[in-house]
Amino acid sequence: MVSRRDVLAGSALTLGASALPVSVGGSRTHTATAEPARGRGPNVVLVVLDDLGYGDLSCYGHPLIRTPRLDRLARQGTRFTHGYTGSPVCSPARAALLTGRVPPRTGLPWVLSRDDPHGLRLPERTIPEYLRGAGYVTAAIGKWHLGRLDDHHPSRHGFDSFFGVDAMYTSDTYPTELWRDGEPVETLRDDADLAALTRRFTDEAIDVVDRAGDRPFFLYLAECMPHLPLAVEPDFAGRSRGGLYGDAIESVDHHLGRLFDALAERGLDRETLIVVAGDNGPWFEGSTGGLRGRKFEVFEGGVRVPFIARWTGAVPRGRESDDVVSFLDLLPTVCALAGVEPEPDVALDGTDVGELLRGGRLRERPPVPFFLHERAAAVRDGRWKLHVRRRGSDQRYLPELYDLRGDPRESVNLAARRPEVTARLRDFLTALEEDVAAVEPPAVAATARLPLFAGRANTAGVRLTRALRPDGDPAVEVTVTLAAPDGWATTTVRRVVDLDTDPVVDVEVTPPAAGAAPAGRLRTHGLVPHVEVDGRTVTGEPVYVYALPHGDDVALALDAGPAGAQVTPSYAALTPDSAWDDAAGYGWVPGAPPPMSRNRGGPDVLRRDMVNDQPAAVLRLRLPAGRRTVSVLRGDDDYSTPGIALAADGTEVVAPGPQVPAGAYRWEEFALDGGAAGRVTELRVSAPDGANWKMVALLVR
Repeated sequence: MVSRRDVLAGSALTLGASALPVSVGGSRTHTATAEPARGRGPNVVLVVLDDLGYGDLSCYGHPLIRTPRLDRLARQGTRFTHGYTGSPVCSPARAALLTGRVPPRTGLPWVLSRDDPHGLRLPERTIPEYLRGAGYVTAAIGKWHLGRLDDHHPSRHGFDSFFGVDAMYTSDTYPTELWRDGEPVETLRDDADLAALTRRFTDEAIDVVDRAGDRPFFLYLAECMPHLPLAVEPDFAGRSRGGLYGDAIESVDHHLGRLFDALAERGLDRETLIVVAGDNGPWFEGSTGGLRGRKFEVFEGGVRVPFIARWTGAVPRGRESDDVVSFLDLLPTVCALAGVEPEPDVALDGTDVGELLRGGRLRERPPVPFFLHERAAAVRDGRWKLHVRRRGSDQRYLPELYDLRGDPRESVNLAARRPEVTARLRDFLTALEEDVAAVEPPAVAATARLPLFAGRANTAGVRLTRALRPDGDPAVEVTVTLAAPDGWATTTVRRVVDLDTDPVVDVEVTPPAAGAAPAGRLRTHGLVPHVEVDGRTVTGEPVYVYALPHGDDVALALDAGPAGAQVTPSYAALTPDSAWDDAAGYGWVPGAPPPMSRNRGGPDVLRRDMVNDQPAAVLRLRLPAGRRTVSVLRGDDDYSTPGIALAADGTEVVAPGPQVPAGAYRWEEFALDGGAAGRVTELRVSAPDGANWKMVALLVR
């Protein structure tokens, strides 16, 4: 019987010079840092334009939109006419680009909404992670769209610095936070703010080049345009014959030209590989250059994109290549140029196309697959393109086989006429889909019961599996530690365990007492498990935790939520039924409408419930003597949360802050004076424009 691995390996050997890896990356085992080969690889500038259609640049045939700087780049290098993205939608395409793996392997087979809590899996090895190990400066600029920045920040995937936004969308776009490194630094409130980003991203890119000094650099510049909403600065408004859409593209072209000029002025042309591509096919206004399909579809118009490469002295000038290149090829190619060997136990789905960049030809290459969510949908193999799945519920008349050499618009189905090609490529997709789905559990995984209490010992668990020692006696001595942020204390545990029982080793973790509930976002911190076994260290995926003051360490700690809901240990319950109680020292003011309650099924006890209402409500609190800090936590795991307004005794103490996305939480902090003997204050809680306000917890310190 032929296994799926036999089919994958056999197809790759038939079609490519390097076999398609088929090992499944379940956990990350780091035994050594990848070392660069002798000599220095090129700087790499990787530019991705959002929703740019195959026919949207003048060098790809657009009759109205003028892109002189990208046209010049193409003349100075190679313009690929069969360049492919990794997916017909944004997030999976970017995941494929940075990892060299089909999107389902990365945990991102679908496009992320603004409030989606998922993101690129931390165990994924990325281009910047490999290059940073080879001494490169790594920077991400622009649209991230691989997970919310609070939990899935680029710094967790190999980038030294980040300047940009998490995503831009056609609906509910504003307000959107602009981040620098790990902090939001300002808020985009309208199209004028958005329009300035193209210029600002270029300024930042030039600054990264200068900051790198003599070190090689990897610059990932992900533009927001021409994705909706479209916005351009006044200098570009009305300039293009292609309307506002053309204005946006011509603005990007101009500012990319500034970056190219900066590289030339610094004498870096011969040291820098530049790749410019679209992330997927266009939405309704863009041009596919006559190809079938658009964004969201795996027909050529949805996955074939502009793909230009320039490296003066290495990539031939003025060349047009019909060789197939893919986002999946970028990681193995860039790693090879930098002299870095990707981890051998990580399955890659692309191939090193360095020979193509230098003007040669690949004798053979693996096929290029496309997925729709978790399912394999199509594959490009030389002249052939096979479809086994399409978008939507209508799956009739499949499979579809097209000869792209003579039928680039995919109009004549040859599946019945070429059954041997259809069967071979169908077997390849089936085997690949099975291999992707056969993910083994991680060898090491950390867990923690939230919330953690600051200044006190908490317990985090580290689960171990048989994958730590697949051969030999499962009884083994392990040393388990958790890497924690500066100021946190953790214990080291040495124990003999039976790996066949998937044991959990408890490790004590003590967050620092100071700053447990600051103003701003509820901060999460990664605890990374390390297990020493058989003389090697295995690193698992971190668990993200947050810390709060213990109820005994503050004057008053309230867990807000429905009556009867589980209350965070040491916090008192604040429910809609909590009328003012002089002995308790808190409660809703009699006569005013009490809030409603919600239980959103959040990820832990504290965030599982909240009080929530549209009308204002008044909460009475007894303040102890002296100046006191009051912290109110707001957020919702299912819905975005508007700013909250707080007034104490008729005086505003908190103006409505920024909206936070679903799954994000924010502290609002203010000071009140309890006087010499303490006093009672009334806190009015509301939200602007009649929106629902939400409260998760309240602390008086």
